[in-house]
Amino acid sequence: MADQDLERYFSQSEKQLEIDRVLNCFKLDPFSILELPYEKPNAKTLKMQYRKKSLMIHPDKVKHERAQEAFALLKKAESELEDEARLKLLLNVIEEAKVEALRGAGYKVKTQVVASVQENDKQQSAATSAPQEEYERKKMVIESATSVDSDEYPFLKTQEGREAVRAKVKEILIEMELRRRRQLKKEMEAEGAEARRAEEESKLKKRKHEEQKQWEATRDQRVNSWRDFQKKGGKKVKKVKRSGL
Repeated sequence: MADQDLERYFSQSEKQLEIDRVLNCFKLDPFSILELPYEKPNAKTLKMQYRKKSLMIHPDKVKHERAQEAFALLKKAESELEDEARLKLLLNVIEEAKVEALRGAGYKVKTQVVASVQENDKQQSAATSAPQEEYERKKMVIESATSVDSDEYPFLKTQEGREAVRAKVKEILIEMELRRRRQLKKEMEAEGAEARRAEEESKLKKRKHEEQKQWEATRDQRVNSWRDFQKKGGKKVKKVKRSGL
């Protein structure tokens, strides 16, 4: 369906409701904003979903005072899911949320470790002449994450299970954001202390420079004063020797 046909397919009321939905979404959860399932989206699915949503809430397509704000959130959500590092982090959060949701519902959770070799290590393996076993023992770098087999837990596919996972995702992302802000605050405070120290050192150097400059500026005046004193018959004070008793 062409963009124009798709745009006409949505009524103004649907567009208004979609903007309100996006604005009410948890801002740190791009899956919720784009209404995508909690799994790795393929590029085509992500592109089509973003296109559909953008035609509904684009500021040029709908009359809404907060359309620009909603569209910015939509664009940010797409960018996050296109970023491999950010997507990997989010998927790890989702798996952790599944574990927490299942445990909260009384399940004993079986987890598995999903490991992958980093791309740069694969290239290194191809380039090295060392035996493969030696490379795997010494050079291979593994990235691992806990994963839950959703097929073993039908609860995760129920409405209650999905809501529980979504709530846990929100909790984890909030905690991560709070940690990030605390760390940023510490760094800013450290930078502020360093800036104040540098400023104090700069003021001290400036004061010493001004004092030295003032001393040099009055040098001739001091010399002339001494010469005038000598011309006027200034006498040296004689030291009186004390006789010993």
